[in-house]
Amino acid sequence: MSFPVQSVFFTLKVSVLLGSLLGLCLGLELMGLPNQWARYLRWDASTRSDLSFQFKTNVSTGLLLYLDDGGVCDFLCLSLVDGRVQLRFSMDCAETSVLSNKQVNDSSWHFVMVSRDHLRTVLVLDGEGQAAELQPQRPYMDVVSDLFLGGIPSDIRPSALTLDGVQAMPGFRGLILDLKYGNSEPRLLGSQGVQLDAEEPCGERPCENGGICFLLDGHPTCDCSTTGYGGKLCSEDVSQGPGLSHLMMSEQGRCFVLVARQLPEPLAFVPLAGRSAPHCCWQAILLPVPPAVGQAGSRGHPVVGGTLTNASWFPVPIIPLACPFCTAICHSGRWPCRAASKREA
Repeated sequence: MSFPVQSVFFTLKVSVLLGSLLGLCLGLELMGLPNQWARYLRWDASTRSDLSFQFKTNVSTGLLLYLDDGGVCDFLCLSLVDGRVQLRFSMDCAETSVLSNKQVNDSSWHFVMVSRDHLRTVLVLDGEGQAAELQPQRPYMDVVSDLFLGGIPSDIRPSALTLDGVQAMPGFRGLILDLKYGNSEPRLLGSQGVQLDAEEPCGERPCENGGICFLLDGHPTCDCSTTGYGGKLCSEDVSQGPGLSHLMMSEQGRCFVLVARQLPEPLAFVPLAGRSAPHCCWQAILLPVPPAVGQAGSRGHPVVGGTLTNASWFPVPIIPLACPFCTAICHSGRWPCRAASKREA
């Protein structure tokens, strides 16, 4: 089952993860060599947890990560199959898999997340989620092993590995960055044939005035929300006016902001920037609207060139800049456009 990440379930997941996506941690460069591996402290995927990282590759096959219960029934394996990401897992000896729709062996950066929620497991790749659900007698995944990235050590006995043939799978070749268990960075226990501190796409620090660099659609992008500046590199001054704003989320999980400001007329555009950490980082444009828009529960749309009723409340679309797949949630073109009064806010 494939769906865009616009549901409430994923919106909540994204909100939790936004704070963790503002920085990049230790980078790994893997050459796809025999017996290469990086070993991390065990990820507790038994009931509810998320694992995420960013990667770049130009090969079509390879083992990304693996964990299991020590050779009994349960395992979780993330790998490249024909240039796509495959999530394969088993609980209580019931097995299933999902395969991404898009190919990733294009030498571009991609963001992947594995989300565990009891019987439901979801693979999220660059904002598109695919879910699989099992109905085993035991409602949790038994995890015993540490997490292996890029390959499995050859000194582990095959009988101690649940998935047959996983040790013989080609090792991943490419770069892996920002591995996270939820919001935490796991501890690296050891590695072989892996270069640590690989060059990061934000290594040249392109953002000015204290902006934070992160990856968006595979490219370095600047989060300017806390700087008072805007633009691609946080180099353009953003005028700040007095007023009050509230970040809100609709029942459908779509983001919008209610803003009340004293603004001059006539007015074309007013850039806004702000943060409601750790839930959302945003940058938006307020479009002037006629005073009648949105009255009495009607649906209205911002109109360029109109006039503003000073100190009234209006909804403003927000474009989040803090994670690679937020745009799919909040920039869908279906903004809540109902004007709200101060009492409602």
